Amino acid sequence: MYGLEAAIVHYWQKKTMSEEELLDAADVGRVVFCIWMGFAGFALLILCLSWGAAPNHERPQLAAAAKIVSVPAEGR
Repeated sequence: MYGLEAAIVHYWQKKTMSEEELLDAADVGRVVFCIWMGFAGFALLILCLSWGAAPNHERPQLAAAAKIVSVPAEGR
């Protein structure tokens, strides 16, 4: 069993990159661009979903809630 575990560890050590290699390979401009694109895509998704949603007058629950008139408890 030790031989199999050692073989697996050795294999993954060859496949992974060291910290220096990771830092050298990181392109800060590309990372920032990808993050910016992700936020822009998320904002666009939210905007499209809000545009596609039915207006309040077409949703009976919200229309009924908007018509409720609150009566103060002191006036009873």
